[in-house]
Amino acid sequence: MQVIGKIPVEMKKTLDENYIMIKEQCKIEMFNQMMNSLLDQKQAPHIRLQFLYNIRQWDQNLCLSDLCINQLEINITNNIKYYGQSLEQILKQTDLLKMNQIQFSCEFMRPIPIIVPHQSFEDISLDLIHLTIWDYNVTPLMRFRYLLCQAQCTKLQQGDHQQILTLFKPEYKIDGNQFKLLVEQNPQLVSDLIKKLYQLGVNAHEYLDQLIQIKISIQALELVNQLSKSISLPDQFLNMFITKCIVNCEELKNNQPQQLARQVRLVSVFIRTLIKQKTFDPKKIYVELQGFCLEFSSILEATQLFKTIKNSVQEQ
Repeated sequence: MQVIGKIPVEMKKTLDENYIMIKEQCKIEMFNQMMNSLLDQKQAPHIRLQFLYNIRQWDQNLCLSDLCINQLEINITNNIKYYGQSLEQILKQTDLLKMNQIQFSCEFMRPIPIIVPHQSFEDISLDLIHLTIWDYNVTPLMRFRYLLCQAQCTKLQQGDHQQILTLFKPEYKIDGNQFKLLVEQNPQLVSDLIKKLYQLGVNAHEYLDQLIQIKISIQALELVNQLSKSISLPDQFLNMFITKCIVNCEELKNNQPQQLARQVRLVSVFIRTLIKQKTFDPKKIYVELQGFCLEFSSILEATQLFKTIKNSVQEQ
């Protein structure tokens, strides 16, 4: 029987819980079996993590760095214990836990295959469906597309965020639907990508046009605010974006009045910030801004915006 069959490890248990269970059965022979198992580097990720953790707990002076094959295993050997998390939860934080890759808590010896006489071959139906495993590190573009897909679904970690920026090239296009999801999940990433295009001297108007087309949200407002601090945004873009913000508030007044006050506050604070930073000239769309402030004068932030606009125009 294989080593794994002698040393049970359960995915649903934490590292400490598995360690206590194994410690009760532990002998020198079992310790050596774990070391040999780690050396061949063929065990499932959850088995390797548990073995590294067990060996580290039994002998704090052993150097295990040569046995590690990824950052998570290095963390375990550095005595980062991941308190309260099961092995399954720990692996889900990385790309080590793939769908259907780990089916059981431990492996067992497989039965000896049955020898089938050739007369019975016509009764055998083969299941030839296999899971395809892609290596997303084959090319920089493939790696970029993979990380970009992740960025559309969840908040990126700093390492992945930086890797996308490093891999990004002007010829790597992002379509409208991808752009909208990126703004909602990772607005700072979109800001950094557009800033990189400006630094490379590449026209980023395509992405600014997409920004005008998406839904007005707090993420979109914060994105434009961040961009205005680091690059010189075209006046035409700012005028169109702020006009859309005003129209959006007017539409909410008729369709979703319960969200109106919050949206008016956000838009008012956003416009005031741009005016104070001197990145937006309110004279360009003065009539629209004045109408917005008067229409929502019952909201404090809109009144403050009106005063800011008036002071800015008088200074000019």
